[in-house]
Amino acid sequence: MKPGVWHRLDVVARGLFPAFSVFVLLLINLLPVSVPLLATASPALALMAVFYWSVNRPDLLTAVAAFLLGLLQDLLMGLPLGVSSLVLLLVQTGSASQGRFFHNKPFSVMWWGFALVAIPAFLVQWLLSSALIEAFLPIKATIISYVLTAALFPIVAWALARAQNSLLRYV
Repeated sequence: MKPGVWHRLDVVARGLFPAFSVFVLLLINLLPVSVPLLATASPALALMAVFYWSVNRPDLLTAVAAFLLGLLQDLLMGLPLGVSSLVLLLVQTGSASQGRFFHNKPFSVMWWGFALVAIPAFLVQWLLSSALIEAFLPIKATIISYVLTAALFPIVAWALARAQNSLLRYV
C-alpha cells in the first residue's frame, strides 16, 4: 500500500522540526527581557539548538539550514549580515562531524562539549562584529552571554530531547 499524502506531509513536517525549533528560539531571543545587569547580554538559544540537532540529527538540520537560519538571525537582530550565518555554519559542520563521539555518553559530556564549542563561536562572533564596525565591542556582554548560554544549555537540550523523542522517532 502506497503512503498517502497526509502521511508524506507528516513526515516532511517532522523532518522540518529541527529547523523550525531553531527559528522559534530565534524569535524567543527577540523578546524584550528586562534584567538590570543583563541588559546587553542574552543566551544564544539558536546556537544551543543548532549544536543539539547537529549532534543528534545532522540529517535533519543541514549546513544550508544552519546558514539560512543564521542569516535570518542577523536580519532579525540587527547584527552584521553574515556573522551569525558563519558561526552557526561552523557549529553545525563541526558538531555534526563529531556526533558519534557524544552517542551513548552521559549528558554531562554533551554539556561540556557544547561549552567548549560555544567559546570559539562567541569569540568569532565578537571578532567579526567588531571588525565589521571597525571598533572593539565590549567583551563583557559577550562573556555574560556565554555564561548564560552554557548554563541554560541543559534546559534547552532537555526540551529538544523531549521533542525529538515524541516527534522524530519515526523520521
